[in-house]
Amino acid sequence: MKYAWSVWPSLQKRICSSKQKLLILDFDGTLAKIVKKPHEAALEKQTKDILAALSQSPFYKLAVISGRSLDDLMSFFHIKNIIYTGNHGLELEGNGLSLPIQAKKAKKLGALVWLLGEKIKDEFSKVPGIFIENKNYTLSVHYRNVSKPYLPFFKQEIARFRKQYAHWPLVWRKGKKVWEVRPGMKWHKGDAALYLAGKFPAALPIVIGDDATDEDMLRAMRHRGVTIHVGRAKSSSAEYYLKSSKDVTTFLGQLCRS
Repeated sequence: MKYAWSVWPSLQKRICSSKQKLLILDFDGTLAKIVKKPHEAALEKQTKDILAALSQSPFYKLAVISGRSLDDLMSFFHIKNIIYTGNHGLELEGNGLSLPIQAKKAKKLGALVWLLGEKIKDEFSKVPGIFIENKNYTLSVHYRNVSKPYLPFFKQEIARFRKQYAHWPLVWRKGKKVWEVRPGMKWHKGDAALYLAGKFPAALPIVIGDDATDEDMLRAMRHRGVTIHVGRAKSSSAEYYLKSSKDVTTFLGQLCRS
């Protein structure tokens, strides 16, 4: 994995060689800093201004693919001409696009996700710091704020839940201090990225993400475009990396001038 700025002349040439670009971005940890509680996240004005400028460019199509619910995700932006994809690809808004059949089928398992969320809430109701984020179609179990004395119990019970409900058609994915649960049918951020790339076949995909669920889209787009991981990871499908969300903002600003 190469640091994007260390090879910028060649990377810039590669990006500029394609007239049309499809910029696919994660939100938390990519455009916004990771925070202790999801509702404390913020999109910096500089980043928002750059995204607004790129959204008006005739050379860029912008898409944000996030694990957040669609309404929650869009509340940070209020920018037209961006394709917003929430719940790991299960919700879509923008450019007149609609979800493909596979994604619609996956959404039908939302009732099971909700039920599991209620069971987990009951189990961890007395564990301080746990935040269960039930987003209708996917579930996030945040444990960033759980104190050390409670962590062994949390890990033990999460393992029990995963084993007890292994027969349910759901997928568990561990991220940065969070467990993500989503429908088990094949539809995730990688599938959403491929779907968007198919809608704009002439555009060079530029994909940026930081977490385990973003690896799905980085892997899917590895041989189709420019893939960038936020933070230097030992194992990632990305070809390049940037150091932080601030570094991402600098990179996006450079795209405005390229």
